[in-house]
Amino acid sequence: MNTTSFVRRAVSMLIPAAFATFTSFTSICAHAQVATDWPTFGMNKQRIGYNAAERVLGVGSVAQLRSHWATDIGGPITTQPTLATGVLVNGVPTDVVYAATWLGRIVALNAATGAVIWSVQAPTVQTDCADFNASNRLLGTIGTPTIDRATNRLYVVTGFGFLHALDLATGADVLPWVQLLDPANGSPRTFVYGSPTLNGSDLYVATASRCDVRPYHGQVIRVSTTNFEILQRWFPSGATGPDGGGIWGPGGISVTPNGLWLYTATGNSFSDPENLPYSEHVVRLTPSLVVDAADAPAPPPPGSRDVDFGATPLLFQTPNCPPMLAALQKSGMMYVYNRNALANGPINSFLIGQTGGSFNGIPAFDPVLNQIYVSSGSVANGLVALSVHSDCSIARVWNLRVRGNSITPPIPPVAANGVVYYVSGVASEVFAVDARSGQQLWSTASLPVADRVTGGIFASPTVVNGRLFVAGFDHKIHAYGL
Repeated sequence: MNTTSFVRRAVSMLIPAAFATFTSFTSICAHAQVATDWPTFGMNKQRIGYNAAERVLGVGSVAQLRSHWATDIGGPITTQPTLATGVLVNGVPTDVVYAATWLGRIVALNAATGAVIWSVQAPTVQTDCADFNASNRLLGTIGTPTIDRATNRLYVVTGFGFLHALDLATGADVLPWVQLLDPANGSPRTFVYGSPTLNGSDLYVATASRCDVRPYHGQVIRVSTTNFEILQRWFPSGATGPDGGGIWGPGGISVTPNGLWLYTATGNSFSDPENLPYSEHVVRLTPSLVVDAADAPAPPPPGSRDVDFGATPLLFQTPNCPPMLAALQKSGMMYVYNRNALANGPINSFLIGQTGGSFNGIPAFDPVLNQIYVSSGSVANGLVALSVHSDCSIARVWNLRVRGNSITPPIPPVAANGVVYYVSGVASEVFAVDARSGQQLWSTASLPVADRVTGGIFASPTVVNGRLFVAGFDHKIHAYGL
């Protein structure tokens, strides 16, 4: 992976299908809405970026979105806002939004008002990497915190690998800060870019490097949530092998719904060739981090400079096809696999565009329309919808282009109730798009200037319970609703 800026490499993020459903119901604009959590990057551990429970925001209503509140949380934000409903805050059931900043502040906000419920300062590290100039090269948290409703915890991993568990209602320590990174890999040169993945009673944390500077070894770390004991480590390039093998995707590790298989996509190793032994691969792992299958796709199109998977695999299922996986290669290719036959190679590949190394992140998948949505900063320059046909082939449905190169770098979209939401990176604009036609229905450019995001948006938005939450480089969490 080259040393392109952080926001061109790993900031991209997003998440999947229906999750924890509760018995309470909220009436918003006369619509019945099931109160729903958004507990991790991409909505669930398959990272599909789709909310099946959303009923308030849809094609007929999304054009009425307006600003409800914006709260400054004290630093640049690349974490996708997560949300837990009905948290007992001082005995009162409250919907709570969680986020963290590059300057190390972790916050819980009242989802209705934006008021700060609690705030915790996480450990930070000073780095000489220019990717983090927006925080004066001081780094707290890059990856999205993950909610665990079974234990009433919020799991946060800082960029330099400190893992913590906080009480959802109070922010109180549940377990002490634990440094997950092997000191031999520190410098500090090994960073955590993705969201921690919760699978049963274990967390999986993936690492890459800061500014791709050696020495470092990308890895997956399996941690017990009972006592934070490190159970296993897996290194794509080998524990003592060549440097590299970073795992850059914003969703970290993807896991099947039954929890039996883990999937990751890796960057290059500093070897010849650069894909040794599991670098630049899509890999299937057991929960104990044993490799079950892997594939390095065929060479990319001529002229591609960077063939890393700067991505998290999207796990999805259509009615007539085997369980599938989609992974974005920085060359501009999207590879689709039968995830039960990974070693046989991709069953489909789709050239989104020639990007010169900035095509990364993760698509979103809409199981109602059987469509994949990809943000692209390449010649497609906007949002692309791909249909998965009954024979498992893939075809372009529509491509919504935006002004100039405002979509660069591409940030993962999210979808709900017939609408796709995506953000334009450096241009700071948020869009809502009709999932069937590709027609733009709304954008923040239609709002008063005071209600827009500024400074760039490098985190995926969140759509849940009739609200759209957006994290900006203006240090603010923005809430939009009807």
